Amino acid sequence: MDLIKTNIKFYKGLGNAQDRIYGFVTKTNGSWRGCRETEAKKKIVFVRADIAPNIIPNLLYHCSLAPMRKSEGFIANSATPIKFDATISIKCTKKIHLVKVMFGNKTIIYDPSSTDRRKRDIQAIAEILKNRPDLVNPHSVATEFVDNACMVKRFYEQFKSNV
Repeated sequence: MDLIKTNIKFYKGLGNAQDRIYGFVTKTNGSWRGCRETEAKKKIVFVRADIAPNIIPNLLYHCSLAPMRKSEGFIANSATPIKFDATISIKCTKKIHLVKVMFGNKTIIYDPSSTDRRKRDIQAIAEILKNRPDLVNPHSVATEFVDNACMVKRFYEQFKSNV
């Protein structure tokens, strides 16, 4: 029995399958890779019952898959969360004042001029970063973000008062 190694995001079942954790894979160029439910040619992946309670939905995992015996799908025998390093970048020009935190496939933006409260609330963004299970060092990322966001906020306020 060949084991397949790939990265997958899992979801929690709805309806009658509420306790089931599942994801999807598709074959591309001879290799299996995780995919979305909307993908046309996909196979379902269920997580082994003994590791399912540790799975956080919508988080990327590196998995070992074994084919199901009687069905067209796979069983995930192991699932290790993938953690990403974060990159923080600042952009300060006359009209743009931003802090971007990028990790994996995600970008979180602080913009003091935004009308969206979620994008201009430094402490709320820091809390989100501290609680991200997919960051290598979430507390230091949050601290570095706060330092940068406070600096950008000062620049933005100085710019506004000089206009």
